[in-house]
Amino acid sequence: MLSLRTHNILDYVGGALLILAPFLFGFADIDAARNVFMLTGIILVLYSLFTNYYYAVLRVIPLGVHMTLDVIAGAFVIVSPWIFNYRGVITPGQEYLHYILGIGVFCLVGLTREKTETDKRDHHVHVRTATPAAGRV
Repeated sequence: MLSLRTHNILDYVGGALLILAPFLFGFADIDAARNVFMLTGIILVLYSLFTNYYYAVLRVIPLGVHMTLDVIAGAFVIVSPWIFNYRGVITPGQEYLHYILGIGVFCLVGLTREKTETDKRDHHVHVRTATPAAGRV
């Protein structure tokens, strides 16, 4: 299991990787593929900067919304070769990169440990506590 702090760091690393991937993996000249990766990376970094967790500039996006956006971003990267019709233009390795990164995002979300009580207190997350039902003894 990954801590929320680790997830936070990996969000920024992943965003940078998405932005750089077209240049590192040789598909910067394919406009649609390059734009998918760069736009997804930029958006990931932006919503991470505004998520209610450790290394954020302004904590306005709830963590659950952030995790949902992560899943959407991963799914978007996986299906974009079909949506934008560049599947036959990129190499198989470049196509597999889409799947690896998309599935990696799913794993990141799935393996991130729920916030601890200290995390909730430090980030002013409202926590409902169980109260005994009226009339129960």
